[in-house]
Amino acid sequence: MNATPQAPEPTPSSYAEAGVDEEREQVAFARVMRPWLARTKVRSDMVTSITGLASGYFATIMHLPPGPAIALTTDGVGTKIMLAEEARRWESIGVDCVANNVNDLICVGAVPLALLDYIATDRIDEGVLDEVARGLFLGAELAGIAIPGGEIAQIGEMLAKSESGGPTLDLVGTAIGAVPPERTPLDGSNVVPGDVVIGLPSSGLHSNGYSLARHALFKKGGRRLDEPAPGSRRRLADALLQPTRVYVNAAESLWAAGIVPHGMAHISGGGLLNITRLAANVSYELSSLPDAPEIFGLIASAGEIDAATMYATFNMGIGFCIVVSEADQDKALGTLKSAGEDAVRIGTVTAEPGRTVTIPAAGLKGRGDAFEQVG
Repeated sequence: MNATPQAPEPTPSSYAEAGVDEEREQVAFARVMRPWLARTKVRSDMVTSITGLASGYFATIMHLPPGPAIALTTDGVGTKIMLAEEARRWESIGVDCVANNVNDLICVGAVPLALLDYIATDRIDEGVLDEVARGLFLGAELAGIAIPGGEIAQIGEMLAKSESGGPTLDLVGTAIGAVPPERTPLDGSNVVPGDVVIGLPSSGLHSNGYSLARHALFKKGGRRLDEPAPGSRRRLADALLQPTRVYVNAAESLWAAGIVPHGMAHISGGGLLNITRLAANVSYELSSLPDAPEIFGLIASAGEIDAATMYATFNMGIGFCIVVSEADQDKALGTLKSAGEDAVRIGTVTAEPGRTVTIPAAGLKGRGDAFEQVG
């Protein structure tokens, strides 16, 4: 007797249905975790203030006079690791771990100094650890930081087994930086209407949206990692495991040129809505975004994912945003291009309150963690 064919697994219409409920995560942190964390004590004999927990900005700043302000952040690699496991290619996730952290530090005007890594694994595989460590080294070289230590935890009973037969692991980093005394820490409060938004290109998905991307490409679309990537001679694995770009040199080139950014935003989880984490109560019209790389179109078509979800989940080709005054635009673009960045003006700051982001070409307007279709 022939088995009854099963209907194909439906593709999620939102990131939440792919297993990542960002809205619930933010609410849970604000309601459950933040009140407890905010009650932790500050060493008043050494620390004059700590900023960042309440604002939700990219890094936390500790003021320890008479020394420089210290910036702290922590981040991991996420479910991109599952593709690394399947492809048995681990180096890129080491770079990702460094990049995810240092790209947040530079948003507050800090110079990244060091990172500590934490690896949780079901078993020790020296070959895998060598690749991860090499990636951490390469990321550290790009960021100009040291990795003076870390931790390996063998917690096999807590980790799901890899379908590829290789080891299972998670990778997280905690980074520290310092804000030079001549700089005022950035939080985006100096952003004003008429300012210019400059975008720096990403290398692809970086480390965000992989739960949705994997569902769309492999569960719904039936793709394979060894298939050719669209518009390229590379395989799909190459496109998806491209390391996150490190933007430290780009940011430092602006400070060295005497350009004081009004705000910086690392475009990671939350896509281009991340720019609304800047403190000023303004809005952003991104009317000159370049075309998104073809990998994003493949994900959208394979998963039947609408534009609102794509722009709220992925960076869509822009990995970092810098807000400068219009008077500094040309100098900033020239400086960034001299630093090796293909920087472009992607939009402007508007006087509309509410911290919204409008993308006219896609007919989208968003705030918080979601876009909606407006035209």
